[in-house]
Amino acid sequence: MHHRQSNMKPMIPILRTLISCFVLFYSVTDAVSQTNSLTIGDPGVTVAELTWTGKIYNNDSNEPVGNAVMRSDQGVNAVSDLDGQFEITMSPGTYEFTISALGYGEQAISVTAYSSARADISLEVESILVEEVTIGGQDERSVITEITPGLQRLDADALQVQSKFFGEIDVLRSIQSISGVTNTGEGASGFNVRGGNTDQNLILQDGHLIFNPSHALGFFSLFHPDLVEHLDLYKGSTPAKYGGRLSSVLAVETKDGDRERLKVNGGIGLISSRLSVEGPIVKDKVSFIVGTRYSYADWIFGLVDNPEVSESSAFFNDVTAKISGRITPTTSIGGSFLRSKDDFQLGSEARFDYSTVSGEAFLKQLIGDKANLTLNVNKGRYESSLYDLKGNDQSKFTNAIDYIRSKADVLVSATDRVKLNAGVDLNIYDVSPGVIEPQNMSIVIPDELEREKGRELSGYVESQFTFSDRLEMSLGGRYTQFSNIGPGSSYTYPEGSIKTESNITGVVSYADGETIASYSGFEPRASLKYDIDDNTTVKGGYSRVYQYLAQISNTASATPIDIWQLSNEFIEPAWSDNFSVGLFKILDKKYSGSIEAFYRKSDNILDYRDFAILLLNDHVETELVVGNAVSYGFELNAQKSVGDFTWNLNYTYSSSQRQITPSETQVGVNRGEWFSSNYDIPHVFNLNMVKKWNKSDLSVNFTYRSGRPTTAPVSSFTTDNVLNIPIYSDRNKFRVPAFHRLDIAYTLGPYEAKNGRFDHSITLSVYNLYSRRNAYSVYFRQNPFESVKAIRVATLGSIFPAITFNFNLK
Repeated sequence: MHHRQSNMKPMIPILRTLISCFVLFYSVTDAVSQTNSLTIGDPGVTVAELTWTGKIYNNDSNEPVGNAVMRSDQGVNAVSDLDGQFEITMSPGTYEFTISALGYGEQAISVTAYSSARADISLEVESILVEEVTIGGQDERSVITEITPGLQRLDADALQVQSKFFGEIDVLRSIQSISGVTNTGEGASGFNVRGGNTDQNLILQDGHLIFNPSHALGFFSLFHPDLVEHLDLYKGSTPAKYGGRLSSVLAVETKDGDRERLKVNGGIGLISSRLSVEGPIVKDKVSFIVGTRYSYADWIFGLVDNPEVSESSAFFNDVTAKISGRITPTTSIGGSFLRSKDDFQLGSEARFDYSTVSGEAFLKQLIGDKANLTLNVNKGRYESSLYDLKGNDQSKFTNAIDYIRSKADVLVSATDRVKLNAGVDLNIYDVSPGVIEPQNMSIVIPDELEREKGRELSGYVESQFTFSDRLEMSLGGRYTQFSNIGPGSSYTYPEGSIKTESNITGVVSYADGETIASYSGFEPRASLKYDIDDNTTVKGGYSRVYQYLAQISNTASATPIDIWQLSNEFIEPAWSDNFSVGLFKILDKKYSGSIEAFYRKSDNILDYRDFAILLLNDHVETELVVGNAVSYGFELNAQKSVGDFTWNLNYTYSSSQRQITPSETQVGVNRGEWFSSNYDIPHVFNLNMVKKWNKSDLSVNFTYRSGRPTTAPVSSFTTDNVLNIPIYSDRNKFRVPAFHRLDIAYTLGPYEAKNGRFDHSITLSVYNLYSRRNAYSVYFRQNPFESVKAIRVATLGSIFPAITFNFNLK
């Protein structure tokens, strides 16, 4: 048995320090907010006993607050159920109530009760472990109150005013307006955060693990916009509860269905339509919500007088469904389902098919008045295929990854000043690197690579301490262990030599369940916030992350067929240290701004040799090289909100560099010198402006970013038989032209029917207002007896007006 244990040893002293800190600060004195007063019933009514009923809800979102504890100075107590409802039987009089709930600030209320009545109570969210810096429709003071730098939230209201492609709102396009987030161009799948690869983003929808978040090769995302409650983007220091990706975490939360009445939402557009339905299954206890989208974009390609374009097609559809219910006052269960399907054909040469199918089940249990337990299990499959449609070698190439993800998480509010989050999660991967099948009687010989299996187990603990009114700290850690397991086989190579196909010396086989390679590592996490004054704060953070699963690609933009590679005996896991520090400020309650610097150092980053062959390669390690990467820069953000007019602007400067050093076991890149990564985009500027009127709103979005790196021929030579053979530059020495685009969207409505049950709106949008022909890529073509010519490819090179009809039945 071949077993490798890495030198990433657990840091036991740090774990002991965490436990000691938790014990030390457990007894810190609680802080109680200012006292409010409340009158219950009619002073003119005399009763011996009365009943106070009501609901406790979130002050920001109006969502119910379950398991809130109500204590009075006279021993009259109650606990709200999962829907926030409570009922108290009491005598007339005055009571001093203290109300507390996990994740909310404690509140004192003076209640004067005369007779039976209903009165609701609102609580304010308190910063706890996993905080978000919020944008769009949220409290501007969150940039001051939240502890962790580099975290941002985009809520459902903010999505409505972002850039709209063909009149449709979209999650991925919206987050690309956030500082530090880019992609490699129009039509590029995924997104890049602070110079990282697309595969270095952990993407979650509720409990679903998402490997490809894009529709139509990047033009849309698979997240149904009407089902999104909010999304959190962690682009700096990530909480200990998340791991496995080096750059960022995108966590999308969907809505629960309405438990009281049936509602229907939808939209009909030029390129796709959407529909969502929600309502009660058992009123006030069990609800459902389901949404679907369907595209019909082929007619657009037919308008273009170019055979390569007119023969193209793009189709996608998706379904998202969720059921949630309360089985006891403190217990809720549920499940959700996600299916996404794409079929994209480029001219008459090639076709892409890719799909995601995922299901999850969850249980949420309130434990006493201090703890919240969440259990989640997710099983899914991502599959992609590439069809070669011409010639006598027509074929279908398919790769896939099956995965199971389970997690147990507990959140404990020890005191008002000490919070604890701990848990364990397990990921199991089963990767099919490639299967090729002949199509239409072609000469292709069927072939299939061996499947690969991996198991990733992690445990974490994190505590948040409030030392004073000005100083807060979050300290935690995550320990991960990964095993690549059989059955399987691998080639052997001479020790101390470069791996090539010609020097394979043998094959080693492994039995089912046998460990092929094993790695482990400790990931410390820390965040600190200090309030200089009521409107100014400084934040800093650090996190280490290991990644055991990487996407292998030799293109600047990931494609659906790029394979996912598990760490094995030849490929060690990548890891990174992430640092960030920022200053956040509010001025005159109208302006808010920040400046934040970041630095990421990464090791064991996979890259590829020149002219690498990656698909259907059973010795892919011979095509790969490993090196170091650094990303650094700063982000400037400014926001102003005055009445019905809001603007947000941000600028990001960043540098993303790589170094592949030659050695006795691998070839180098660019002679071992540092070079720009495919995602090195130094300058990015975004501007978003929104003006609202009584029954309409106008949004304007502008973005500018530097051109991404590319490799180009710099000279040529001639032989006896071949003329003008090109000689290429060092990797990524040149850049494509800069990218910039202006979009506008005007929404009329919503207009309500007289009965108030139906409203509708119309969105008029213009994408790429001034018809900028942004270069998606530049490639080089050489005709016989001619020199090499640069060809500029623009995916969307003209203006795109659109109209969408939106409706809501409630």
